[in-house]
Amino acid sequence: MELTRENVAALIGAVVAVLLQIMVAPAIALFSAIPNFIVAFCVVRAVAAPYQAGSLIPLALGLVFDLVGGGPVGGMAFVLVLVTFFASRLFAALNNDTLFMPVTIILVSTMLVEVLYGLVVVACGAGVSFGEALLYRVLPCMLYDCVIGLLLYPIAIRVLVEKPLGQPGTPVLR
Repeated sequence: MELTRENVAALIGAVVAVLLQIMVAPAIALFSAIPNFIVAFCVVRAVAAPYQAGSLIPLALGLVFDLVGGGPVGGMAFVLVLVTFFASRLFAALNNDTLFMPVTIILVSTMLVEVLYGLVVVACGAGVSFGEALLYRVLPCMLYDCVIGLLLYPIAIRVLVEKPLGQPGTPVLR
């Protein structure tokens, strides 16, 4: 990994996402819905910089989430690596320089992460049915994560996207 502005910004963003997850997320929980800043950061990074997004940051952040949270160790790491890989490849293939594609991919990827993680938790013996997990945890957290992801995307394209030489400014949102 080269030490570039984009990589430093990604590492700083990862540290901020972990700190927000540990310190802020429990304080702003609504009922049983706790926002997942780690998922939002990883998915937004995969879409904002699809060619620079690798699997190391989602793996590390997923393991941190698993160790800090109460779920099975490796569950969120596996789901994040899988979904961010497909989100970055899908965005790289379908990017048409409009705002519709990144927003759609962020929303679908965030929903997919929460549903797959719910399946992993239930399969590992959480003691609840998938219907209960879906209704009381996955759906509320999914909505929370989607909102956070949509708020992070404009910041991510400003900070994480490599700008072509000779062109100042940021990518244009249409």
